[in-house]
Amino acid sequence: MKNIIIKSVLLLFLTGSISSCLDYDDLRENPNDPTTVPPSLIFTDLTPGVTTSFTDSYIRMQYHLWTPTDGTSTVSFRSGFGGGFGYGTIRNINKMIEEAEASNAPIYKILAKFYTARTYVEMTRRMGDVPLTEANQGAEIPRPKYDTSKSVYIQSLNWLDEANKELGDFIDANPGFFLDGDVYFNGDLKQWQKLINSYTLRVLISLHKKADDADVNVKGRFNAIVSDPDTYPILTSLTDNAQLEYRNEDNFKQTYNPDNAVYRPSVNYVKTYIDMLKNYQDPRLFAVADPTQAAIDADPGNEAGVRANFDSYNGADATIAPADNVTGNLNGEFSKPNEEKYWNFVGQPGVLLSYWEQEFTIAEAAHRGWISNDAKTHYDNAITASMEWYGVAGSDITAYLTNANSEYITGAAGLTRILEQKYIAFAENSGTESFFNFRRTGVPDLPFSGFNVGDQDPGYPVRWSYPGSELSDNEENYKAALISQFGVESDDIDFLIWELKD
Repeated sequence: MKNIIIKSVLLLFLTGSISSCLDYDDLRENPNDPTTVPPSLIFTDLTPGVTTSFTDSYIRMQYHLWTPTDGTSTVSFRSGFGGGFGYGTIRNINKMIEEAEASNAPIYKILAKFYTARTYVEMTRRMGDVPLTEANQGAEIPRPKYDTSKSVYIQSLNWLDEANKELGDFIDANPGFFLDGDVYFNGDLKQWQKLINSYTLRVLISLHKKADDADVNVKGRFNAIVSDPDTYPILTSLTDNAQLEYRNEDNFKQTYNPDNAVYRPSVNYVKTYIDMLKNYQDPRLFAVADPTQAAIDADPGNEAGVRANFDSYNGADATIAPADNVTGNLNGEFSKPNEEKYWNFVGQPGVLLSYWEQEFTIAEAAHRGWISNDAKTHYDNAITASMEWYGVAGSDITAYLTNANSEYITGAAGLTRILEQKYIAFAENSGTESFFNFRRTGVPDLPFSGFNVGDQDPGYPVRWSYPGSELSDNEENYKAALISQFGVESDDIDFLIWELKD
């Protein structure tokens, strides 16, 4: 998608630079090097994309495993935790603001606050303290000081609140306005306002350990959103999902498709995910997975019966030697992504943020006592939406929500159930959210071993390290940030950042 956008931008400027009358100043400029660009094109390029099925982030959360049949492939859950600052994104956001001012398009200045907040949240939730107030000042401040993670969150939450209110005022003053460059909602600004507020709820629930911090005001901010839908509209159904539909075109194909046939024999679901679905007797299992080949071979001529049997499904064990999983794969012992559902050019849409995530978030906040909303209602809404997304029949959904094994319950066990159900609903969508939910709650109870994290390591890292260039380019402030957060000059990926400390 981004390649298509870039080509369009270049074409626009190549055609727009042709003139029959040029003076000396015109000739000094390269006509093929654009100095301005419509803010809508920058907006599109800045729009966060979705993570396709079968990626490292989904392997990390033990939804599936790469098990090649012609060799072994060791999974390392400790890799991929090198961080980076989003300064390039911030510069592009600032450029969008500049172009919006030049072209009198204030809507892009409003949405820039959402993009800026999201960029800094993604930085601080990974690394901890990061430069904000002195960042992107160029030669004026070449070595910026780090802002505390707490202050970054407060500023980002304020930006999100401002973006919502300013967007609401803009919508009221410009009924029927079409947002040019929108790849998610076909130009509907109300959908963007819902997305901003639902995203804010995501950020607030991620700060559950700081719920009593008066400066951040997590509970107050959360309650303000869910209790005032006129001021803070949020998602109301699956049709509000921020998602992209896959199709048979370059840049729009998901990982599971006929052109990637090499994946078919090697992608297996993992026991963590499959066993949870089996333990809950969850009908989503039949939608996402195929029975093992061994189960099909053991009952020839009865494929329908095999598919309807929970015992026909099995996942690979991410904690054992890779060679053993290769053997199991060759013997047909593992379930794979559903052939009919996924192995085409469409598959399941790619989701950035969903209605079911929002409803699980509200259910958790209500369960924790932050708000007066009924936790059961939102728990039921979340599961219903997730199951409908997978095409589960309404009668099966009703049975699931009234079964003692899967219905809403109170207490500590009820909170675990909410979080486990959220894990199930996050399977192969919503990017890294499943990881961040696990990191802050410890749910689900993911297994680790010397084969995936090392014999001496505690499991997943809890943070990303800072960019390596900081030691040479910004040493004084970099070391000061480490000491301030961790008490030592060590950029350790197992050190707890502010939001994870009790």
